[in-house]
Amino acid sequence: MKNRVIKVICLLITVMLLLPAASCTGSPANTDTSAEITEKRADTTGKTAATAEATTEEAPTGKVTEAVITEAPETEPPATEAPAATEKVTDPPTTEAPATTEKPETTKEPETTKEPETTREPVTTREPVTTKEPVTTKEPVTTAAPPATDPPTEAADKTEAPEVIAMTSLSEDRVLIYGSCEKDSVIRVFGTNIAEEINDANSTYFYIEVSGSGTRLAKITATAPGKAESNPVAFNVTFGGEGKEVWGGRNSRLFYRPTLDFLLGNVRANDDTLQNVKGYLLNGVLPNVQNATGKDTKLIYAIIPDPATCYYDEQRSYVANSLTGSDPVSPMRQFVQTMNGASDDIYALDLLTVLRQHKDDRIYFTTDTHYTEYGAYYVYREIMKVVKKYHPSSRVRTVEDGDYRIDFIDVNGGDMCGMVGISMREVVPFFIANFEDTGSYYISKRNDGIKSAGFGPGGWERFSTLNDSNNPTAYVIGDSYGCYILPFIGANFSKVWTNEGVLWNYGIDYSLLAEQKPDYIIFVVCERNVRGDLGQILSMT
Repeated sequence: MKNRVIKVICLLITVMLLLPAASCTGSPANTDTSAEITEKRADTTGKTAATAEATTEEAPTGKVTEAVITEAPETEPPATEAPAATEKVTDPPTTEAPATTEKPETTKEPETTKEPETTREPVTTREPVTTKEPVTTKEPVTTAAPPATDPPTEAADKTEAPEVIAMTSLSEDRVLIYGSCEKDSVIRVFGTNIAEEINDANSTYFYIEVSGSGTRLAKITATAPGKAESNPVAFNVTFGGEGKEVWGGRNSRLFYRPTLDFLLGNVRANDDTLQNVKGYLLNGVLPNVQNATGKDTKLIYAIIPDPATCYYDEQRSYVANSLTGSDPVSPMRQFVQTMNGASDDIYALDLLTVLRQHKDDRIYFTTDTHYTEYGAYYVYREIMKVVKKYHPSSRVRTVEDGDYRIDFIDVNGGDMCGMVGISMREVVPFFIANFEDTGSYYISKRNDGIKSAGFGPGGWERFSTLNDSNNPTAYVIGDSYGCYILPFIGANFSKVWTNEGVLWNYGIDYSLLAEQKPDYIIFVVCERNVRGDLGQILSMT
C-alpha cells in the first residue's frame, strides 16, 4: 500500500512538472527570465533618457534596444529637449539623474558599468548618437562667423584726409583750392550749391577750380591708390573776387589766360601771310645763312605748344563747349603745315603730336606757364631725329640708354603763383645726368628750381662745349622755353652758341655764323608768341 501511494505521488509530481513547459511552447524565442526582463527594461529606460527620445508609446519588451537605435537618427532632438525626455521615463534607475543634466552623449558611458552581464556591451558600442552629433558639428555661426576674427579696421585702409592750404578767386564765380594729400590721390570736392568736382592730384598736391556764388560750405575728400576714401574735411568757400590771368582745367592743371584764344582758334594767320613768310625763309634767310657759314646749315623751328593746347581734352565745360576740335587752327599749326616739305634745309617740327603722346609724363608744370625738363626732353629728341639724318654717327643721350635718370623733386611753384596771389609748391621731374661731359648749361641748371620768363638763366654763358665729342655744332635762339632745352642741347652738340644774354635776344648774328660756322640753327619759341602776323618767326631771322 505504501508503495502505491508513493507511485501516485510521483505521478502527480511528474504531471505538475510538465504543465509549465507546455505553457511556454507558444513563444520559444522568449527565454528570458523575469530578472532579465527587468534588467532589460532598466537598460532600455537608461538608453531612452540618454538619447532624449520623447516617445509616448512604450516599445515592446523584446525590441527595446532596436527601437532606440532606429529612431534616434530620425528624430534627433536639440539638446534643450533632453529634460522633457527624462520626464517621460517612469522607471529610471536612481543613479541616472546626473545623465539628464548634461549632454546625453557623454552620460551614456556610466550605463555600461551597471550591466550585470557583459554580453550586453554591444548595445553600448553601437550607439549612433555618439557618432553623429548634428547639433555640435553643424554650427556655422560659431565656426565661420566674421566677428570671430578681427577684420582690418576701416580706419587702417582709409586715405589720410587732405589739407586745404589756400584758396584764391579766379573770377567772380570761380575759386582755386590748393592743398596737399597722399600721393596720386583722387580729390573730390562737393557741397551745398557747389558742383561736385572729381580730379586727380599732381603727386602730393592738388589745384582744383570750383564754381559757385556767395559763401558756401564745402567738403573735400581724398582717395589714394589702393585705399578707401578719406573722411571729409569741411571748409567755407567764398566766391565773388577779382578775376586772375589763370583758369583751372581738370586733374590739377592750371592754364595761362592769354593762351585761351589760341586754344579756341581765335588767333589765325591768313594765307597771304603764310606764303609771304614761307617765301622769305626759302629765298632770303636760308641763302643768307648758308652763304655766311659756307655750308648747308639747317634751320630747325621748334614751336612749343601751349599747355592748354596740349591738354585740350582736360578743359572744363565752359571752355570745352567752345572748342572746335582736337586740333584748333592756330598760327603755330598753320606755320608747321605750310613749311612741311618746303625744303630739305628747313624743318618746322610737329611737336603737338609728340607731346600729346606723352602728356601723362608731367611734361608741363601746373604752377608755371612752361614745359618741364620732361617736356623739353621730348622736344630735344625730335630735334636729334633731324640731326641723325645728316649726322648719323652723332651720339644721342637718352633715358633708355641710362644716360639720364629722372628725379621728382618738390620745389616752389612758378610764375602762376604770382598771378593768382598765393604761394604754391609742386613736384616736378628733373633729369640727372649719369655722365660728366654735360656742357656748361646742364652744369649750371641741374640744381635750380623752375625758370620762368621773369627769372632767366642768370649764370649761363653764351658758349658751351663738350670735351670729347664728334657731334655737330648748333646756334640756339629762343625765348623762355629755351631754359629747359638748352641743357639737353649743350650735352649733345659738341659746341653751342647763343646770343648775348643767352635767351630773349632775337635775330641772327651773321658775324657769329661767319666765324663759328654752326651746322644747325635751332629756333625755340612758344606757341603764344607766334601770333597771326608770324612776327616772332620773322624777328628771329
